[in-house]
Amino acid sequence: MKTATKLPLILFFGLLFFSLVPTTYAQPYTINSEFSNTTEYDYVTEGIYIVWWDNEWDYEADALELLTYMQPYRDYCLDILDMQDPPNPTDGFFYNVYLHHGEDDFPSWWGNGQGTDSNGYPYLTLPIGAHNDWVNVAHETFHVFQYSATSQGFAYSGDSQWYIEASANWFAAIQNEGVAGAFLEAESLVRLPHVALWLSYDNFPNNYPENWQRYVHQYALALFLYYMSEHTDVPDELITNGMYAGTNDLPQEYFFNQLGAEVFRNHFLDWAARMTNHFDFLPTNQIERFELEWNDYADPEDDNEFIATYANEGTNGWVRPADENITTGWSYNTYKINVTEADNYLFEIKGDEEGSAGSDSFFQGKVLVQDVDGNAQFYDVPMLNEQEGSFFLEVSENDTAIYLIVASVPETFTDVEQTYGYEVNITKGAVLGVPENDMRTTPPKVIARYDLLGRKVLENYVGIQIVKFDDGSVKKIYNPR
Repeated sequence: MKTATKLPLILFFGLLFFSLVPTTYAQPYTINSEFSNTTEYDYVTEGIYIVWWDNEWDYEADALELLTYMQPYRDYCLDILDMQDPPNPTDGFFYNVYLHHGEDDFPSWWGNGQGTDSNGYPYLTLPIGAHNDWVNVAHETFHVFQYSATSQGFAYSGDSQWYIEASANWFAAIQNEGVAGAFLEAESLVRLPHVALWLSYDNFPNNYPENWQRYVHQYALALFLYYMSEHTDVPDELITNGMYAGTNDLPQEYFFNQLGAEVFRNHFLDWAARMTNHFDFLPTNQIERFELEWNDYADPEDDNEFIATYANEGTNGWVRPADENITTGWSYNTYKINVTEADNYLFEIKGDEEGSAGSDSFFQGKVLVQDVDGNAQFYDVPMLNEQEGSFFLEVSENDTAIYLIVASVPETFTDVEQTYGYEVNITKGAVLGVPENDMRTTPPKVIARYDLLGRKVLENYVGIQIVKFDDGSVKKIYNPR
């Protein structure tokens, strides 16, 4: 609320003197508001912002507190993330922020978010109650500095829309580190791991269930950006640079090209595995909060956390997920084995060469082992080529669960409906040698050979080989040359 105060005479002349001295300070911005005026509304300003409210209510203290957050957020976006101001201050105008509550004279259709007025300038509306939810304020303030983005590939539409909301949630999370509500939608990422990375409102398939967990996917993906910026060597500014790079690359394509195929694929698979290990990179309060969110809002019938769960056994042959649960672009499936005894397991992946729309496929796998003490071990499944891989694992009596994670990570970054099919074979009870009581008159046929890392090898491979036979037995041999 603006007020006038009389100045002491000496101070007045002091100010007059300094006002005559040229300075390099920026001049104040001009008010340019379609929805308010200085007669019926009060306001406060700081930096580029002007915060308005209906003067029948007093929100001055709230507005001043709001600015103590929005101004540092601007500094971070511009100075650290190399983003740009919206057009308002560039053209000499304040950026308008409106505090509203439905009983004032502001438009009744306003909600929480950024719009564009009839003058062509963006503005922000914050409902009372959301205006001091600092996770929400960080999210919406980040949108302010996305407005002037120069990259067509990062448009708020189609297969790039996910990034606009995910990155705003990412910014809110890093500005509110450890806050319980930073990743409210995250549980959906392990319950629907098979949906394409870039699923959003704008490319939502007609045959998808219209439920909470599918619609919040684009917000949930903040956790992928967070994992890359906080738990890998990806710098914060790379998360945002693509918006102002003048590129036609989609966000997922931009990361792939900037980080390199191998690095980006490995980050994606590692992130999937760490989430499968009960989100081991997040604090307990955040995990408990988003599990509660799932319990409150999710449709329990739409849950694909595990393709299958086994108890001390494998798949008993090759299995293929149902079409509605199989992987799409940049997604994954998970298989779980509960174990109570020491044994050996062989994991094999065999992917289709092409997706359902003809795109080349690319698969990777990882095995997660959990033990009774809460420890976890992660193993990459060595891949023979872009579709096939295998891994041999010895399970101890202290282990409690094994997870096979199969990730579809093709060099295709569009289409949420194209599926990428594959089969897996998990063989339990590898036998070192053929049993003495095997009375077969015809010796078993060799169907595969592996080195100790689980990679397929040829018969002339020098060193220890794990040989698998068509009767299910496995024999360890040594080939000296």
